[in-house]
Amino acid sequence: MLKTVVTSRRVAACAAATLGLILLAGCGASTTAPNAATTAASTAGSAGSAASQAASSADEAVPSPLNLNLTKDDAIAAALPDKYKQSGTIVVATDPSYAPNEFLPEGSNDPIGMDIDLANALGQVMGLKVTIEPATFDGIIAGINAGRYDMSLSSFTDNKDREESVNFVTYFNAGTSTMVLAGNPQNIKTITDLCGRPVGAENGTTQLDLLNDATVDGSVVKACTDAGKPAPIAQGYPKQTDVNSALAAGRIDAYLADSPVVAYAVKQTGDKFEKVGEDQGTAPYGIALPKDPAALTTTVQQAMQKLIDSGAYQKILDNWGVSSGAITTSVINGATN
Repeated sequence: MLKTVVTSRRVAACAAATLGLILLAGCGASTTAPNAATTAASTAGSAGSAASQAASSADEAVPSPLNLNLTKDDAIAAALPDKYKQSGTIVVATDPSYAPNEFLPEGSNDPIGMDIDLANALGQVMGLKVTIEPATFDGIIAGINAGRYDMSLSSFTDNKDREESVNFVTYFNAGTSTMVLAGNPQNIKTITDLCGRPVGAENGTTQLDLLNDATVDGSVVKACTDAGKPAPIAQGYPKQTDVNSALAAGRIDAYLADSPVVAYAVKQTGDKFEKVGEDQGTAPYGIALPKDPAALTTTVQQAMQKLIDSGAYQKILDNWGVSSGAITTSVINGATN
């Protein structure tokens, strides 16, 4: 069993990836109006079909986006800061390399995934047009504070360090999983089996911290030191698709990522990858928002709670096969570590 803690992770840069996983290509942004089908939804059928055909070994086809066409909640919309009432839009940053939470399907520039569907549903409840803006994960929080983005759904783990820079509205629970090549050729079974080995994670993630920092909770470095073994050779990559490629090419022996991401990769790659050990360190995902205006955070929390209470939230999670991470109450700044 691998003793680690959860993270979230994470372009405007164009990307083409994968090793029989999901081919990701292109860069850009997509825009979704309240109660209108998304651009991503219009292309998802062909993109999902192409992806499943290209990955002939995949166990499951890529799900299609789910647009619920929700009705605006006037009371929630009235609580928005004036800036958003006047513009009628909200810019949402995401790193589209973390399937099934946010990613680019083959042949499309429009991100899809659980987080994208949740962002669009939140926009519908608040009466706002949602613009999805691809970004590198480790630059999103800085972009929020610089005013480039209004908020982010990008599998961010809500933790105390990040709460010093931004607010979070919780919406999901995830643990950390460990991925190896199918057949587990390096026989990695416990955390100390990672000692001295090249192990990957996406830049900006808590998982990369686990591989580099002996002071964080669940540190792999500390576990190795305590066992009298060398620390893992941490390898950081710009995108999760780069991490997948490094494992497939044998440049790393294993990687750490969020539990839904590892589970999805196993399904989509057929016999290429294998999860080892149990999920560890469950913690909440949070929607990242600026500290000011504070009213935006409270309004988004109310909108998320409405999605949960109405059943819309569960429909979206079910669609992406991640219902095991569902929560019943959304809170502001709910970090557990």
